[in-house]
Amino acid sequence: MLSVGANVVGLLFAVPAAWAMAFAPGKRAKDLLLWMLSTKMMPGVGVLVPIYLLFRDMGLLDSLWGIGLVLMLLNLPILVWMLYTYFKEIPAEILEAARVDGASLYDEIVYVLTPMATPGIASTMLLAIILSWNEAFWTLNLATSNAAPLTAFIASYSAPEGFFWAKLSAASTLAIAPILVLGWISQKQLVRGLTFGAVK
Repeated sequence: MLSVGANVVGLLFAVPAAWAMAFAPGKRAKDLLLWMLSTKMMPGVGVLVPIYLLFRDMGLLDSLWGIGLVLMLLNLPILVWMLYTYFKEIPAEILEAARVDGASLYDEIVYVLTPMATPGIASTMLLAIILSWNEAFWTLNLATSNAAPLTAFIASYSAPEGFFWAKLSAASTLAIAPILVLGWISQKQLVRGLTFGAVK
């Protein structure tokens, strides 16, 4: 549930950012996109100590708010990049026609752009949920007992005496099940979103 909530908030930030970069011409948008992508290139262990100290001093260590913030910020560059590519596939002429008809910026985003980009938004959201659901590095290092997610629960079945294979298998199956069900339910939107713009 935490990964869904964190990614919904991330999507609320990513949609306007990707929309602005997709429809605002200029080199600055591409530079900003490249910078956002470069943040994913650094290994997480390189910034673990500063983030751990920040979280400790701000009281976010081992809290749901802290884990939600980390999950949202981890996926934000991917969300913006994917949404940017979906929005670039929407013809600018449609938005210009909406402006000619008197649509405000809000109307343009809500009534024109969002319905056309729904498959892309759905597939981006599903990918972000999967990435958050499988995140182990940050959740194991920033949460212990109060905000420990499923990855920490599964990791607890590894002990110095060995692996508890039966419990580990059962917990892993339960961890996979919600993502499989979510993918099956949103299969139509996912296929449309992943093939959006592939055929001209």
